[in-house]
Amino acid sequence: MTKVFVTGAGGFVGRQIIKELASSGVDIMAMDKSDRLDNIEGIKLCKIDLSERDKLKESLADFKPDSIIHLAAIASPVYDRIGELYEINVRGSENLLDAVKNSCKAGTRVILTSTAGVYGNSDKEFISEDTEFNPQNHYSYSKMVMEYLSRSYADDLDIRIIRPFNIIGYGQRDDFLIPKLVKAYALHQPVLQVGNLATARDYVDIFFAAKIFCKMALDDNVSDKLLNICSGYGTTGNDVLRMLEQITDFRPKIDVADAFLRKNEIMRLVGDASLCNRFIGNDIRPMVMYDILYSMIQGYKNGN
Repeated sequence: MTKVFVTGAGGFVGRQIIKELASSGVDIMAMDKSDRLDNIEGIKLCKIDLSERDKLKESLADFKPDSIIHLAAIASPVYDRIGELYEINVRGSENLLDAVKNSCKAGTRVILTSTAGVYGNSDKEFISEDTEFNPQNHYSYSKMVMEYLSRSYADDLDIRIIRPFNIIGYGQRDDFLIPKLVKAYALHQPVLQVGNLATARDYVDIFFAAKIFCKMALDDNVSDKLLNICSGYGTTGNDVLRMLEQITDFRPKIDVADAFLRKNEIMRLVGDASLCNRFIGNDIRPMVMYDILYSMIQGYKNGN
C-alpha cells in the first residue's frame, strides 16, 4: 500500500487532501500540531511541528512514506511577524527536507507547496511556470527562498513544486477575501469593508486542487517537477460582488477601507493553465467561479 505523509494536514487544503487520499485507499500519516484531525478515522496522526527536527526524523523513519505533501506554513501575505514567517516557511521546510533525506529511502517524493505570489507583478497576461520570480511581500519571498533551498536536496530526493493560485471553498477562514465576502452575503451583513476590488485573481476550487496534489503524490508516471494550480481565468473583486448579488439577491453597503488596501498591490495574477490541464487530464476541470461561490453560499445556509 502506498504511504503518504502530509504536513499541515489540519488546514483548509490539508483536510480535503486527506479525504481525497483516503478515498484512494492510501496509508496516511497526517502531521498537524493542532487537534483539528482528532475526529477523522483511519489515519495515523503525529502532533508535532516543523521545529521539532528529531521528532520529524523519528516519525518519518517509523512510517517510511513513499511521498510527502508539505503544506505546513504561514500562508498569509499580510502576516506581520516576519521572523516567525521565515522561521516556519523556510527553516521549517529545511528541517523537513533534512529529516526526509536522513530518514527515508533515496528518491522519496517530496511535494513542496509554494505560491503563485512568487511571480508578483508580471507583464504576462497569463503566467506560466517559466515566469521569472518577482515577489512583492515577505510571504512570497519566503516561498521563493524555500524553492531555492530545495534545490540542494534534488540529488537525494524527488522534489516537486506546486504553485497554487487562489484555492477557495466553503470552510476556508474568513480572513481571506472570498470567504469573507461569501459570509457577508450569506449572513446579510449590512456593511462590508473591502480593499481594492479591481484586482484580478485566478480562483480554483478546493476539490480540483486536492486532486492535483494527490495525483502528484501517487502517480509514478508523472514527469512534471513544477506545476501551477490555476484555471486560466481572471476574476476581479467587483466580479465576485456581482455574482454574489445574483446568487443571494442581497446588496450590502460596500465600504472601501484604507486598512484593507495593500502597498505594492498585484493588479493581475492569472495563470496559464496549459500544463495544469495536461497534467490532470480531460476528465477533470476546475469549477467556474459562479459555481464555487454558489456552493460556498449553500455551505453557509446548510451549516456544513
